[in-house]
Amino acid sequence: MDICRIGALILLAACGITNITGTLEAAEKSIVIDRESHEIKGKLSYQKTFSARNNPTEFTLLLEQDLEKQSSGGYWIVNLNGNTLGRLEAHTPQIGSNKKHDGFHRIGFAVPPNVLKEGENTLAVTGRGQPAVLRNFELHPQPLKQTLQLETISVKVNTEEGQAVPARITIVNHLGQLAKLYNVRRPTNAVRPGILYTLGTGESFDLPPGKYTLYATRGMEWGVAKQPIVVESLKPQSHTLVISREVDTTGFVACDSHIHTLPGSGHGNATYAERMITIAGEGIEVAIATDHNHISDYTPYQKQSGTNAHFHAISGDEVTTHNGHFTAFPLDPSKAVPGGVKGRNPLFLKKEDWSELIADMRNKGAEVVILNHPYWPTIPKGPFGRFRFSRSTGSRIDGPAFNFDGFEVAQPANETPDFFYALEDWMTLLNRGLRLTAVGATDSHTVNDPVGQARTYLKSHMDDVSQIDRKEVYRAFTEGRASVAAGIFANLTLAKQYNMGDLVPATTVTEHRDNQKFTASLRVAAPSWVRPREAMIYVNGKQVAHKNIDSKMNQPTNQTLTFLLDLPAHDAHIIAFVLGDGITLPGWTTYGKATQAITNPIYLDVNGDKKYSAPRDTAKRLITKFASQDTKLTPAQQKTLLDSETVKADSTVLLHVKDLLKQTSDRK
Repeated sequence: MDICRIGALILLAACGITNITGTLEAAEKSIVIDRESHEIKGKLSYQKTFSARNNPTEFTLLLEQDLEKQSSGGYWIVNLNGNTLGRLEAHTPQIGSNKKHDGFHRIGFAVPPNVLKEGENTLAVTGRGQPAVLRNFELHPQPLKQTLQLETISVKVNTEEGQAVPARITIVNHLGQLAKLYNVRRPTNAVRPGILYTLGTGESFDLPPGKYTLYATRGMEWGVAKQPIVVESLKPQSHTLVISREVDTTGFVACDSHIHTLPGSGHGNATYAERMITIAGEGIEVAIATDHNHISDYTPYQKQSGTNAHFHAISGDEVTTHNGHFTAFPLDPSKAVPGGVKGRNPLFLKKEDWSELIADMRNKGAEVVILNHPYWPTIPKGPFGRFRFSRSTGSRIDGPAFNFDGFEVAQPANETPDFFYALEDWMTLLNRGLRLTAVGATDSHTVNDPVGQARTYLKSHMDDVSQIDRKEVYRAFTEGRASVAAGIFANLTLAKQYNMGDLVPATTVTEHRDNQKFTASLRVAAPSWVRPREAMIYVNGKQVAHKNIDSKMNQPTNQTLTFLLDLPAHDAHIIAFVLGDGITLPGWTTYGKATQAITNPIYLDVNGDKKYSAPRDTAKRLITKFASQDTKLTPAQQKTLLDSETVKADSTVLLHVKDLLKQTSDRK
């Protein structure tokens, strides 16, 4: 080889090295793509072109987002040159977080090798999601873990006995905000910013340096574990969070009868696999699948996730119309939905007649039918408002018969003026003679919203999930052998032996004739992070007793309150209502709503006819008895009736006597 050829090769090699070096030097510089703020909503998306060179190794895209509302059926997807980098997810605001923070969160996405190209590149945020504002897009030439200085945190959740237990881990930063988790490594979990549902056997995730607090919860029967941590680069950590059972609900099973998934309902954000983990993580023992006009079967997903031992699943349907929503179960996933056809149906059925729909639900196998969130979307537009429901007498000017088994008295979607509103409407219907069971349920559509935050405790002879008797579950709903719980568990008994749904016979009632008093016992229980404040007893819808509850900060509550009540003059239903503080605990925040418990009625057979008569039925009987052979009462006779001690002895009976007399007068 001559000297000229050698020199040429050296020159070419030098040029090549120069080009490679130039590329690397260019790549080592961060690129500011866009500093401006951009709102994305509806069909308005984001797109920006910028110049760059090929990335031979992983790079990082950084941006800041202000996105507070959870996705519902779709996400904003971050794309670079047509390659999906990830999706935007909401950081739900937390009560108690720093109010001075502007709402923006800095997040990062890994850019795989060779996604960038020489020359013009296109960054886009497209899709369908909640309104968001984005700003400060930057491209960094280091991998994501290096750019954000991420470090690995490993977490297990155990009982005091060392057993792994499903739980929700909530992670907040020093400002009290939900922190984005990176590189979560386990197939059996459900993850959102600041939220990690786990079966407790061990999870790991990465966080940037900073101060954080980890919370482990498992619904309202369990305590909370709190662990402050300081994350530093190159210092991985391992933690075991220990939680214990603090509320004994022996003899009852916890049920959430209103649960959704994204694939089943078409909106929300929980997949079937994620939903299994969230149900187990909140300590629900009976889960009713209630996707909109679709019958979901949880069974295969329970098997895949290993959650069979944690809860019993029943297939149902939220029969959804513009005239009201109903939970109906059990239903066969292989058959047509009520009011529709087999398979997926529209979000709202065209058929709106309740009588026909409920008959179809029963015909297709439903043993339980529940009216859902009667005050949604607003009181005037909900079923009660649309049918012009009277809050005093329970009458309705429009609409079909209320021939369902119960309705959701405690439910996050119920927007009411105060904590007593739904309770009072329910008692009004009981006074009219409807045997409707009060139900607690969540209507959870997302991973973020805790399943079972409102729930119904069903009387059960078996506490073992694997031995749950479905027929007993159905009877508990239809016979009112159930207690509503939103953070507080309550159980009412009369004469030490009669429970919710029971009829107290006249023989027991007459034992108290001498002193005209009888005793009610109310057990109130709550975990250490819930504070019950007051308990009330209602007879025929009227509050007759009240006691403050001596709950202690950071201590579980387990008290039995005794009430000495006046013996009613007529048949009566007795219920208890317990109110407590709202919850600001990250992961179980009630956002201004109180914690509460509602017991379903115990009935008194005061007149000895071996059955219970509601106040309106009693009013009809008193009018008939007074009228005797007369078909028409004169005004003077009506006044005499209204002034009689028999009628005046119960203000609810008096109300219905007046209403019935007015109806008779109006018909003339």
